[in-house]
Amino acid sequence: MKNENLEICKQCQGYCCKKSGCDYIPDDFPELSLNFLLAKLYEGYISIVSAQDFKSLPNGQIVNTPFLYLRARNVNRPIVDLLSMKTPCASLTKMGCAFTYEQRPYGGKNLVPVRDGICYPKEDPVELIKKWTDYQKVLSRAVKRITGKSVDEQLRQDVEQLFLDVLLENFHGVSKRELEEIDDLLPVLIRAYPIEFENAQTKYNQSFLTRKLK
Repeated sequence: MKNENLEICKQCQGYCCKKSGCDYIPDDFPELSLNFLLAKLYEGYISIVSAQDFKSLPNGQIVNTPFLYLRARNVNRPIVDLLSMKTPCASLTKMGCAFTYEQRPYGGKNLVPVRDGICYPKEDPVELIKKWTDYQKVLSRAVKRITGKSVDEQLRQDVEQLFLDVLLENFHGVSKRELEEIDDLLPVLIRAYPIEFENAQTKYNQSFLTRKLK
């Protein structure tokens, strides 16, 4: 059954889409070999992203194991976008989604339209993301092929940039709801990545001095 109500979406002008692009599941693709995946990614409409899985060790250290999956690419975000403040979906146009209902990620088709922007998912999005469990290796290889870095190296770079964006208040295009979610994430992220946070603070201080001298 087609889960779509263009009239409701027109009234809110894509509230969900303005927060972020929606998630793909493996069944959205005819195959997921490395070559096929890279070709799809280079089309420019999809990003490799990650969900963060934090665990506390007996010594009090917080470690993170990122879980890779695919999402519709967001505005001003790269193909490999492991962690950043979400921005509107790059495929959102003034006329709505650039893709037909059949072409859209399952995460979008999973949303039940409700007036006043209170849409809800038919299926648990977390369970849908877990469908990528068997594809972690190929997604990791794609990250390496595109960035030249391992997943851990690229994630640390993204984390540091996220810290810096928050310090600099680079919030253009970021929804209020996303800012609230980032605010909740920051305490554990700082504990898991203290070096990256320190690096971001140093860059922020240097930027502040540069602006002051001008």
